[in-house]
Amino acid sequence: MRSPGYVPNTAQRRLAEEVTRFVHGEEGLDEALKATQALRPGAETKLDWKTIETIAEDVPSISLQQDQVLNLSLLDLSVRTGLLESKSAARRLLKQGGLYLNNNRIDSEAKRIEPNDIVDGKVILLSAGKKNKMIVRVS
Repeated sequence: MRSPGYVPNTAQRRLAEEVTRFVHGEEGLDEALKATQALRPGAETKLDWKTIETIAEDVPSISLQQDQVLNLSLLDLSVRTGLLESKSAARRLLKQGGLYLNNNRIDSEAKRIEPNDIVDGKVILLSAGKKNKMIVRVS
C-alpha cells in the first residue's frame, strides 16, 4: 500500500543528482538536468546542438550528407539510420504516436525532412518511443 504523496523513483533521482554533482560539480549537474529535460519526447524546451551533443556518448549516432537527408521521408530516415527495422514498423509506431522528430510527435506519413528540421544546421534527433533515440549528424 502506497502512502499519499508517494512519487516513484524520488530517491533514485536524488541519488543520481548527488552523484552527478559530486563528480561533475554544480555546473555539470545543471547541464545534465537541462539535457535530460530537453530530450524527453514532447518536451517544451527548444533543442539546440549543444544539448544534443551532451547525450551523444549515450545515444547511437550516424553521419549522413545533407543531400541524403533533405526531402527524405521521416519513415525512410528512421529505417536508413537503423532506429527502426522497417517502414512497416515505422508506420505502426507513427500511428501509435511514438515517432518523434526533434522531440516533436509526428503523425503524418507524408512528413519529409526540411532544412529547418536540422537543429543548428548540424543534427537531427529521432526518437522511437521515450527511450530509443538516434542522433543524425548532418554534414
